[in-house]
Parts: sequence; structure tokens; C-alpha cells
Amino acid sequence: MKKLNLKYLMLLMLFMSCKKEIENNDFYENLEKEKKEKLFFNIGKVYFENNCKGCHRKSGTDNFLVYAIKDDKYEFDFLRSFIQNQDSLIKSGNELAIKIKEENDNRPYRHKFELNDNEIKSILYYLKN
Repeated sequence: MKKLNLKYLMLLMLFMSCKKEIENNDFYENLEKEKKEKLFFNIGKVYFENNCKGCHRKSGTDNFLVYAIKDDKYEFDFLRSFIQNQDSLIKSGNELAIKIKEENDNRPYRHKFELNDNEIKSILYYLKN
């Protein structure tokens, strides 16, 4: 019986040492990070397609914001406000919102989405990548 317990104890120690090796391995940390990034990208893609794609494309000359997002031209707080309620920014005299509208020939589009910060961040992540 002691031999059997000793074998189980040794086997348990072997598994525990393997787990520590896996936990301390950059490969697995990078793999986990990559999974999260892919998930965030796919969530952003779904939100973009459901809310933005009707007027904007991810690439092309009609979507100037994609290039601005890729270049980190605007801060998140502004983009959040612009996406959630562009008209309020323009009515309140926000110079940046007015400039964006003028740069796009004063096209009559309206942003009034009820998206939370994480949903907006996922859209921005999707557009940036």
C-alpha cells in the first residue's frame, strides 16, 4: 500500500511541476493574450457591422475616421461622445466635431448609439487593426 501511495504522490508532484512550468512560460501567456485580442477584435467587428457599416466601410476614402483612429488622432473620450451623440457635440459648439462634419462635406448623418465604453473600445480596436 505504501508503494501505491508513493507512486501517486510522485505522480502528483510531477503534474504540479509541469503546471508551474506552463504557468511561467511566455508562450502560454502570449497565447492567452492573443486569444483575448482576437475575441475583442471579433466583438468589435460585430458591433461595427451592426451599427456602423450601413454608412461607413472599414476601408476606403469614405471613412476618414478609420485613418484617424489608426493614427490615434482623437482621444477616446471624444470618440465616445462623437459615436454616442454627434449632434449634441455639434449643437454645443464642439470645434472638433464641427471640423469633422465640415471635412466630410457636411453630410447629413447622425450618430446616436447607446453603446457602453467596452463596446466602443471593441469597435475602435477592430478599426485600428
